[in-house]
Amino acid sequence: MTTPQGQLIAQLMAALAEFERDLVSERVRSGLAAAKAGGKVLGRQSGQRIKSDLLAPKVIQMVENKVSYRTIAHDLKLSKTTVTEIVKRHRQAHPDFHSPRSKMAPRKKSQSVYQLKITLRDIRPPIWRRVQVRSDVTLGHLHWVIQFAMGWTNSHLHSFSIQGVEYSMLMPDLGFDELDMRDEQPVKLSKVIAGEKFKFFYTYDFGDSWEHEVLVEKVLTAEVDIDYPTCIKAKRACPPEDYGGSWGYQEFLEAIKDPEHPEHESLLEWVGGSFDSEDAELDEINLLLKTIPHDTAEFNGYIP
Repeated sequence: MTTPQGQLIAQLMAALAEFERDLVSERVRSGLAAAKAGGKVLGRQSGQRIKSDLLAPKVIQMVENKVSYRTIAHDLKLSKTTVTEIVKRHRQAHPDFHSPRSKMAPRKKSQSVYQLKITLRDIRPPIWRRVQVRSDVTLGHLHWVIQFAMGWTNSHLHSFSIQGVEYSMLMPDLGFDELDMRDEQPVKLSKVIAGEKFKFFYTYDFGDSWEHEVLVEKVLTAEVDIDYPTCIKAKRACPPEDYGGSWGYQEFLEAIKDPEHPEHESLLEWVGGSFDSEDAELDEINLLLKTIPHDTAEFNGYIP
């Protein structure tokens, strides 16, 4: 509207619009004044919840259908706090109402994991393994963890010594009852381990007497993407069995390192031609650990 006539029309329309707005405002003010004069209370009153009160039946219905508070809030465009308040008011007005949330079983406690450092005693430099095992496994399970992690062959007897109590396999025919040995198979680690820095001992082969110190380094929360048990670090190779324990192992190392030693060739042949005392074979350890079932009552270590 760039012509003089168009500009005039625009000015008239703007004036009419402003007059109409003023007229509407005056009518509203007159109506409010008349309502107040008649004793009507206007506006939102204290404690009045227009939207939440309107949606309260829907909220309660969704709660009874076991819809989560978060989902209800999202679907009905309410805050989670508002949903909680609606349920709270409904429960106060209806004491027999119990939402599914209040009936839900308590959340299951996260599974704990023990990080253990297993050290073969009386050997220098030390031979050790750092493993992680679930707290709900048994001493019977841990026996296999130690066997595979250290590199033993389970060819001899063993026992655990925990705060003055001895645990082992049940073998009544061997007279273990007289030695006051308790059955290791049903005893969960969580029942005998007091917490971090707790120590106990494992002996393998009562002839050579390979003694292991087991230190609880950490108590962790199990991670869903880790397959326990697992060995996270290992230092030095397992000694060959049946060579006289820790003292015999020192003599063995001296012999295989000295080509002039009279037993050098025979000992190398005995261990398969070579022996690297520094190679802990961590990858092979973890492959073996994955074969251990949770319940080891019938497990014999056989790997098909």
